[in-house]
Amino acid sequence: MKHTRLWGISAAAILLCGCTSTQLNNMDSSSGVSTSLTSSSDNSSGEVIYSSSVIEAEYTVSEKHSISQADSLDVFKEDTMYIANGGELTVDGKMTSEKGGKIIIQNGGVLILNNESQLECDLTIEKGGKLIVGENGKVSGGGSITVKNSFDEIECSGSVTAKIIPPAPVTENGVTTVGGVLLVNKKYSIPSDFGSELITDDEAGTGLIRDEAYDALCEMREASGYTMSIVSGFRSYRTQTAIYNRNVANYGEEEANTWSAKPGESEHQTGLAIDISSLEQSYGDTEEGKWLAENCHKFGFIIRFQQGKEPITGYIYEPWHVRYLGKSTATLVYDSGLALEEFLGVN
Repeated sequence: MKHTRLWGISAAAILLCGCTSTQLNNMDSSSGVSTSLTSSSDNSSGEVIYSSSVIEAEYTVSEKHSISQADSLDVFKEDTMYIANGGELTVDGKMTSEKGGKIIIQNGGVLILNNESQLECDLTIEKGGKLIVGENGKVSGGGSITVKNSFDEIECSGSVTAKIIPPAPVTENGVTTVGGVLLVNKKYSIPSDFGSELITDDEAGTGLIRDEAYDALCEMREASGYTMSIVSGFRSYRTQTAIYNRNVANYGEEEANTWSAKPGESEHQTGLAIDISSLEQSYGDTEEGKWLAENCHKFGFIIRFQQGKEPITGYIYEPWHVRYLGKSTATLVYDSGLALEEFLGVN
């Protein structure tokens, strides 16, 4: 096995499959002069080792490169690797990294991880960059992945358990998103007319869930073999007002607030939330409920109000309530084991 390394304090390279000598541009941070390093594999271990006199080297991937399954990429401390516009690095082998190293995916750059990746360094995805974690990709470790713009810039069909640092919340016209994810809870509400385009019966205040959520539900039903009926889908602001007022009248405000959302604070108004099959906590112990909890992320959903997360979400455990995020982002949230508020950094 050959190792492609950002080695020691000052070396880096990208191994081109089938080559014994490759070059990578190196920007000397002290002089600002662009130089290049040439690799050599003339040693008994078969490692491809690079050296440089630069204390903190910076290296740029600006073309398509790949590392075969038989080889590995090692990112060592005190070096920075940029994947620039037009650069695409596919790692089919394993990747390891050390704390202190940096990987920065710039606008137009792509990093594809198709195997086990031990992330101890900092990986940053700038606006327009792309991180793809393939079906067999597993990204773990004590490092972090910083998302500067949108979670859409991560495409994950594998597993990511490394810490993800989200961008700051953005509020426009009364609607708050974090990395493109619509956030609705007791702190972040939505306007009374949000989702009005989904209303089919204005008098009843009923309507349709969004197409992407319904299509995902149909796909999930077919894969599971369960009926997964919709107990509650879209609710208008007016409908939620009536439901909340009735619950307060019947149970008192304190108790009602643990399981009933105030108008403007309900995910059902977004058209992205669905109550499935039952409104009993025992649903989580049924075979269908267990399947839903273990598999709904594969279809783009998360269990929104998890057991044990009540102090964070503000609501009781609801094994029936799923929220659509899209397959990749739902997988990231599921792998994290966090409530949505924790994942988005707003808890």
